[in-house]
Amino acid sequence: TISCLAHKSHNQGQTQSRLHSKFPSFHGAKYTSCTHYLRPMNPSPSLHPLPPLTPERLSDFWSAALPMADWWSHLSAMQPDPSAPYDQYIDINRQRVRRIAKSLVLAPETIAAAQAAPQGTHWLVLNEHWCGDGAQILPVLDAIATASAGRITLRGLFRDQNTELMDHFLTGGGRSIPMTIAFDADFVVQGSWGPRPLEASALVRKLKSNPETAEHYSAHLHKWYAKDKQVSIQREVVAYLMHP
Repeated sequence: TISCLAHKSHNQGQTQSRLHSKFPSFHGAKYTSCTHYLRPMNPSPSLHPLPPLTPERLSDFWSAALPMADWWSHLSAMQPDPSAPYDQYIDINRQRVRRIAKSLVLAPETIAAAQAAPQGTHWLVLNEHWCGDGAQILPVLDAIATASAGRITLRGLFRDQNTELMDHFLTGGGRSIPMTIAFDADFVVQGSWGPRPLEASALVRKLKSNPETAEHYSAHLHKWYAKDKQVSIQREVVAYLMHP
């Protein structure tokens, strides 16, 4: 079973306008989450031994990753494939990103942690545009990186094209996304976090364990995100990626 169960200022306005300007309004889409979907080409983690994740190899992945301005442009321009069931969620995810970019408020302690991050900090997030959790979390990561005034650089990498890296950061044996990897200027891993806040993961486990709520658990999950207002995301990003 593939799941997304969880693991272990002045710059803010710039981030909001950059994201908000890319996404028009969408209507009529249904809430969902990325837990059900994995592209058929990669049905499960590899059973073969993984090559070591050396700084050199991590640097290769970083070079192939998209800067966030390009990631948002790719999401904005992407045309859903009618034959791909997960692509039906791309439109609602564009809407989520637009809403969060407009309303997000970083806590003072989040901004302080970002501005105290070591120079040359890299955050590499594995995700796919159809992932509902990713749409909730990536705008927050981008805002935090922007608030760091250049100390943190964030890039995005598509999981299904980079399963070698993904398989170094499995959650309960699954390729759960989004998964954010933090490493220093020398490409040495410092920590990781994903795919969603711990409280949200506990909610999903509870909902999926009840046959009456299992089918529609994702609607409850995204209501939880809306009520939480990205507070838990900020708190756990600081805990897991800035103080690993």
